[in-house]
Amino acid sequence: MNLGALSGLAVSQSGEPVNDIFNRQQNKYISGDSKPFQFVTGFNYQVPAYAGNRWLRAIQRDWVVSGILRYASGLPIEVPLAQNNLSTLLFRGTFANRVPNQPLFLKDLNCHCIDPNKDFVLNPAAWSDPAPGQFGTAAAFYNDYRYARRPTESAGFGRTFRIRESISLQVRGEFFNVFNRTEFNNPDSTNALATPTRNAAGVPTAGFGRINPGSLYANPRSGQIVARFQF
Repeated sequence: MNLGALSGLAVSQSGEPVNDIFNRQQNKYISGDSKPFQFVTGFNYQVPAYAGNRWLRAIQRDWVVSGILRYASGLPIEVPLAQNNLSTLLFRGTFANRVPNQPLFLKDLNCHCIDPNKDFVLNPAAWSDPAPGQFGTAAAFYNDYRYARRPTESAGFGRTFRIRESISLQVRGEFFNVFNRTEFNNPDSTNALATPTRNAAGVPTAGFGRINPGSLYANPRSGQIVARFQF
């Protein structure tokens, strides 16, 4: 296996970080792109022509409603980096050790109860530094240590106006994040020993498990209107 350097850790040819290069079993873990549960559906519905009044039929016909809905598990969070200065000896770092029976989260990232202006969400007590000069015993990723789920929902509706046999005008409205979900940024997770700090108003400004409240992970609901003239 050819190894390179990335953020003080070795990486395999697949791009995944390698912890203790002498412990092959320890480096068998889930991928950083793991999503064990995924559901994706798309729909496209065209309103059938009304068989009655021709004026009503002209108004009602050819409308199309469509959308794509995607729901999946959150991506794994990479285990915090150890602060035992292994890189000064081996020119590469290692991961912190996972502490048994300690919860990984202070708050469920999917609970919709997090206030980034108040809360730290990751538990620093769940991780400990290995002894100086030693490799950590943790894998890079764990199945129960994941970011929040990130559903994506888009929809649209429109109509094709047939002017002549070879001439038509299509008008369509497209909308993204149609349910206007608020999605916070991912928490700071690289250093479990990072000291939690708050400003004078009590808002977290740094530290393990802090969520930056200054911006959002996903944009609010937005839309656009598209017109296409075909001849």
